[in-house]
Amino acid sequence: MSEKKRKLTPEEQKERMLRQKKRILARTRRLENHLCGLNIGVIVAVLAVITLFMTFGERPKISEVENRDLEKCPTFTWESYFSGDFTAQYAKFYNDTVPLRSTFKTVISQFRANLGIGGDSLHGGIPDIETRPERPPQSSTSSKKPPAVVIPQQSSSSTASSGSTPVTSSSTTSMSSSASSSTDKEPVTIDPNGGMTSSGVLVLSDGRGLSLFGGSWSGGQAYAEHLNAYKRALGDVNVYSLVSPTAVSFYLPDEYSNMTASEWDHIDNINDYLDGVIPVDAYSALEQHTAEDIFMRTDHHWSSLGAYYAAQAFAETAQVDFAELNDENYEKISRDGYLGKLYGWSGENATMRDHPETFTYYRPQNEYTADFYTQALEYQYRGLMMLDIDRIENVSEWYIVNICGDNYAVDINTDCHNGRRLMIVKDSYGNALPAFLTNSFEEIWVVDMRYFEGSVTALCQSEGITDLLFAMNSTSATGVNKDNLPNIM
Repeated sequence: MSEKKRKLTPEEQKERMLRQKKRILARTRRLENHLCGLNIGVIVAVLAVITLFMTFGERPKISEVENRDLEKCPTFTWESYFSGDFTAQYAKFYNDTVPLRSTFKTVISQFRANLGIGGDSLHGGIPDIETRPERPPQSSTSSKKPPAVVIPQQSSSSTASSGSTPVTSSSTTSMSSSASSSTDKEPVTIDPNGGMTSSGVLVLSDGRGLSLFGGSWSGGQAYAEHLNAYKRALGDVNVYSLVSPTAVSFYLPDEYSNMTASEWDHIDNINDYLDGVIPVDAYSALEQHTAEDIFMRTDHHWSSLGAYYAAQAFAETAQVDFAELNDENYEKISRDGYLGKLYGWSGENATMRDHPETFTYYRPQNEYTADFYTQALEYQYRGLMMLDIDRIENVSEWYIVNICGDNYAVDINTDCHNGRRLMIVKDSYGNALPAFLTNSFEEIWVVDMRYFEGSVTALCQSEGITDLLFAMNSTSATGVNKDNLPNIM
């Protein structure tokens, strides 16, 4: 039998408890030290990975969803460094070209949506809004009568003119030489977004995006003066100005009215300065149909339906026949799941992503041919004026179903024989107009003022153009895009 254990005295029990407590505290401290070291190691590792990622990760040069070039790394000079310009530009470059920026934007947008952070949201800045100057004393839109449309007499000679056949290589050469001999062209400033990059994007809770409008009164006056110069150069050719408003004019909630300038006032200001140029009131035509889908919700363009109403207003102004929008005249084509450029410009906003829309366009059913040229007027091919939408892989690019986008000058010859030949000088808004005018003009030339490399006046004269339409949105007419008009005159 084992000897019984001796009973500890109270003092010995107390001392034993103290020793146990010290051992527990020592183990706890060692564990805390290990955890602290592990945390520091994890933090250092994460920071090292982030540093390596930000330093050596591939920085994007363009943003496809935002449809723009990203900031470029500035060139270092001691002068720019000490002035602060280098560090400021480098900070912009560093922040704008984060590797995998599009992925991070999508994750953040989804995270906000999961947290229930919804409602209206602004992406980008609010444009500066100028006070309207006094109207020109010599005229006002309320008293100035628009010039009359000159309707050419139809004759066998007009029907058989050069406008009925594609431009040959020899005529292209003569036009190019005419353009180069008239003036030394300055470099052209191109806005790849159709003049819609100067302001922020407001996304409403229903998923509609609105590009805010700032405008420029002096820019509108300069646009009008450019058109007046075309009219003086072309004499009897009817010259028209169709400046389209954008969706912000019709769908902006009243509480945000201070975020945008009035497109109506800026179009009115342009019309004040027109001299011999005929204004086309697309604003009123669109305003009558705001309950319909006249503008895309996820893109900065009007819809094909909106372009139809604007084309109708132009046809009435030009006094030509116009085909109604019905199954006999047009094939209606629709596809679901469209997310346009505003979706990208908003940083792939989750609310907009959850509200994709239906893209609809109309293919004319009358007989026509479409010849495509480079913007330098080199013949490319004969093809369809309206692309097959199912061949466009990028959903955000569906708008290029209209005359294949901005990359070509297009010559459309139709089965309408009325002696009227139209040229459209446009931004991307004008792409959607020709489809609705094939029953109104026997020939339609389309060139983009941002990319065209020839002479508009020389082309008008060689092709017997009777009507010249400048068609663009309000931002193009008052912003940098209008500065290209003298370069292609």
